[in-house]
Amino acid sequence: MLHPKTLKGIGLFQLEVLHLVSIGKQESIEAVEKAIDDGNLIEYIYNKYRSEFFVLFDNDVYDNETLNAYFRNYSGYIGGNEARKYGIMNNNDGLLLILALISDKIEKSSPNWTV
Repeated sequence: MLHPKTLKGIGLFQLEVLHLVSIGKQESIEAVEKAIDDGNLIEYIYNKYRSEFFVLFDNDVYDNETLNAYFRNYSGYIGGNEARKYGIMNNNDGLLLILALISDKIEKSSPNWTV
């Protein structure tokens, strides 16, 4: 692993999920939230759609444990509030929930960024 304990790769994971949405893949919100709660969201999505991924998320390059921990921070926070908190209206929009959670990190971190 090149960068333990960092969120390095979260942007690439976001692009992979965006690609999955673009090609019509869907996940239920319940399945995504279960993977978040179980602490294996990266592996769940990567293993299910491995043939569609352009980047390896096999824990050799990126710290999947840390990436999963980021998502696990939302465990219990989002359940039942997806529409109110993130504008996600459909039960089969679990992939969009992943994108929304990554966008949440951007929103919280961006005040410290400069051009």
